[in-house]
Amino acid sequence: MRYLPDAKKTVYVFGHKNPDTDSTCAAITYAWLKNQLDSDKEYIPAVLGNINSETSFCLEYFGINMPIKLESLKPRVADMRLERIQPVHEQDSILEVVQKIVTTSGKTLPVADDKGRLMGIISITDLVPALISSQQNQFKELVIPVSNLLHVLELSKIQGHLEDDVFRGNVYVFSDLTYYSRIAKNGLIICNRHEFGTGFMFSLEPKYIIVADVEDNSAIEPIKDYKGVIFTSRKNIYDLVQAVNLALPVSNLIKKENLEYYALSEEIEDVRKNMITSKYRSYPVVNEHGKIVGMFSRSNLMDVSPKEVILVDHNEKGQSIDGIETNKILEVIDHHRISDFQTMGPLFYRAEPVGSTNTIICKMYLENGIEIPKPMAGLMLSGILSDTLIFKSPTCTPEDKRLAEHLAEIAGVNIQKYGIRMLSKGESLEGIPPRTIITRDMKKFIMGNYKVSVSQVNVGDIEAYKEILGHMKAELESVCNDNNLDLSVLMLTSLVMGGTELIVAGEEKWLAQAAFNMEKGKDDVFIKGMFSRKKQVVPKLMAMAYT
Repeated sequence: MRYLPDAKKTVYVFGHKNPDTDSTCAAITYAWLKNQLDSDKEYIPAVLGNINSETSFCLEYFGINMPIKLESLKPRVADMRLERIQPVHEQDSILEVVQKIVTTSGKTLPVADDKGRLMGIISITDLVPALISSQQNQFKELVIPVSNLLHVLELSKIQGHLEDDVFRGNVYVFSDLTYYSRIAKNGLIICNRHEFGTGFMFSLEPKYIIVADVEDNSAIEPIKDYKGVIFTSRKNIYDLVQAVNLALPVSNLIKKENLEYYALSEEIEDVRKNMITSKYRSYPVVNEHGKIVGMFSRSNLMDVSPKEVILVDHNEKGQSIDGIETNKILEVIDHHRISDFQTMGPLFYRAEPVGSTNTIICKMYLENGIEIPKPMAGLMLSGILSDTLIFKSPTCTPEDKRLAEHLAEIAGVNIQKYGIRMLSKGESLEGIPPRTIITRDMKKFIMGNYKVSVSQVNVGDIEAYKEILGHMKAELESVCNDNNLDLSVLMLTSLVMGGTELIVAGEEKWLAQAAFNMEKGKDDVFIKGMFSRKKQVVPKLMAMAYT
């Protein structure tokens, strides 16, 4: 059994859902670093959602293309080891198809059209009636590709010109004919050398003659004035008669209705469900253009290669891509708390209490002696400045500042000027639907018995958004209900105002009201000096949830 060869192993590097600048830049810069350190694999940066305007500004400023967007990493048909097969075609002879099918594990083959697209399937059971056919002596109104006759009957042409690609007519055995016999137009006669030598058959005006038991073609003399085609074959007459059946095309034996096949993009989980009611054991696989790329059987479902991934800026299943539990996590680079994190096996895990994942990645460039190109320096700087709010966040450490200054020098930018310009790109929320504002950077947490979300958006002057506060509260309540959450928190953070407007919703909003000493009955409060979700909001909510 042969299988499709593995290409160079791909490893996806990505951050959390609702990507922000730090996670997106970390995916790009760490994938670039890994490609310098490991030539055996290809590391591809990706995002799990639409990037915001702040991140778009950073990528455009430093001339970096948008990473690919991943919707899911649940195992798909493409992740199985597919059996390499050569599809058959409807004009192929029964003999040729039988020879191919007996060497196929599932005893089933796909049938392709002239462009390689799936048009049907054929199995060994479909061929059995043709193999045990009891037809003898006369074969009426046959339609057989001439190439099939030449191959299956092992014919050599010694006279005449083949004008047709397909033989359409009756096949006769000369010994069954009488003096008074007549044959249909375009007929084919099978005879032995002696019968051919009598010359009688030419009066019947066959279009084709096959002379059996001929080892040496030079022993057969051409016939003057005969306008048909003369073949010879080493086979005897009995074998030739039997071979006519095997030269027939399989077109009438193909199953074309209610085909069961799968596309490369289909999820393995769905395949398993469909197989429960399927009567077949082998299935063709097609690509997005409908072309056949292989086959698989039920046993192949046990041989699915998990995708290899690296997580940056997160480690919680709820914040990662759908299907993450079915994939092989090679590494985690993060600066958050460790939560519900489980893996199939050991891995490289690096988490440090710094203000940005890009701070850790910058250290890894330096530790490995890898020269930092200007674009990578610019993106790492952007991630640090975004997550630390230009060093104003309480999560910021001296190490963040030191490495940011080093990166700014390589990138050729002024930290304050570039940072303010970058953050200003994410400030304007005018015209953006409230739900988009809430879900753009929303992270979900399990806190004791409660399911909680905390969203954070950087804005300019919070006063400008007071007029839509009512709409924001109503939408936050809706988002909370739609996601089956107990509590949803929205942070509108402003460097200009020097703090965060905190809005809460949900049946358990008392958790936030108590944690942040909100006035009784109120569901919003401005907190001076609040900039960090990770350090100033989540810990207080967790403490209250476990009280």
